[in-house]
Amino acid sequence: MKTDRNHPAYPCMPTQDNLGRVVALIPGFSKYEEVLLRILCAKENSGAYNTISNESLFRDSIILADLFFDKLNSKKDEPNNTPIIEI
Repeated sequence: MKTDRNHPAYPCMPTQDNLGRVVALIPGFSKYEEVLLRILCAKENSGAYNTISNESLFRDSIILADLFFDKLNSKKDEPNNTPIIEI
């Protein structure tokens, strides 16, 4: 399963405002930034890191985010093995 870490985490869709104008929202975080933020928040809430020195917290979070995407991209797509139930 190939996932580009630089694609938007939540792709935006054009919408219409109250005056009928088409508005395209800014996409926001990339997938990598979203995963990194979630890992960072979870590690910070665990209380295992000293809040004075955040360097190790950021470094460990970056390493885990990189491992996450490496593992995700190394997975092969599973073949379609959906059983067919005949009535």
